[in-house]
Amino acid sequence: MNMPNNEADRPELEPLGDALNRVMRRLVGRSRLELGRAARSSRERLELRQLRRDLDHFWARLGKTSYHLVEAGEIDHPALRKAIARIDELEAKIEALQQP
Repeated sequence: MNMPNNEADRPELEPLGDALNRVMRRLVGRSRLELGRAARSSRERLELRQLRRDLDHFWARLGKTSYHLVEAGEIDHPALRKAIARIDELEAKIEALQQP
């Protein structure tokens, strides 16, 4: 059996440097893809967190607005009156604890 002596005699084998280069390009391509996915996911989570924070803020504002409207006699509802009584009770306890 006659064995090839050099790389030119073996066309099915690519030089090691070319193979490593091809593998590295694949790895870099996959890494970029995964980094892009991670960045998109992070941006979406950040946006979701901000939207939830905004929603909580507006719920709090709605509660305060309702409180003031009930206090001013512009709206009335038993559940609102009960919530306001509890808020007033909690504020009084807080104020009492803050007194020296």
